[in-house]
Amino acid sequence: MARKAAGSRRAVQDEPEDRIRAILGVGGDGPMPRVRLGALRKYHDHLTGNLTFPFEGRPSDPIGPHRDTKSPLQVIRLLDVDDYCPEETYGLICKAEQNGERIELPLDRIDVPGDSPNRQLLEDYGYWMRNWG
Repeated sequence: MARKAAGSRRAVQDEPEDRIRAILGVGGDGPMPRVRLGALRKYHDHLTGNLTFPFEGRPSDPIGPHRDTKSPLQVIRLLDVDDYCPEETYGLICKAEQNGERIELPLDRIDVPGDSPNRQLLEDYGYWMRNWG
């Protein structure tokens, strides 16, 4: 079942850092929060409220036992941050299905098609993970 939360009432922001600061509750030019448990919780809440599930993507590169980067996968949901011991190195973990198998992998390692309504949200999250993780 697909779902999409109501759009944000915030003004559209052009820069990923501005959008990320707004998500994490940092005003103006305040320092960007590092990837830590509290910030991951805020990002998780934002993404679960704004991503459309399920959505199609592909792993951007081989991850642990998940070597198949050519077959599409369906991201079903995000795991609750408090239900697993989040390693800040991996950030948010999603549950997906690929080739009939349920898998779990880091959300920032998933590429989505250019026309995906989730693209901007996932690109911003990946940008934060790469630069402040």
